[in-house]
Amino acid sequence: MNNFLKGTASVAIVLIVSMAIHVFCNMKGISLDTVVTTVVSASFATLIYHVWTKNKDQ
Repeated sequence: MNNFLKGTASVAIVLIVSMAIHVFCNMKGISLDTVVTTVVSASFATLIYHVWTKNKDQ
């Protein structure tokens, strides 16, 4: 259950940051590619989760 909550928290952090970036870029008239944004967001969420759980295992 603890790992599930850590995974949920890492996804929530990435989504909040991604939303802030999208709002800022939309206000400036910059269009972001959704495919690239999705891949980068998923990669960062996985990276945060692995770093967060790796430190506890050691």
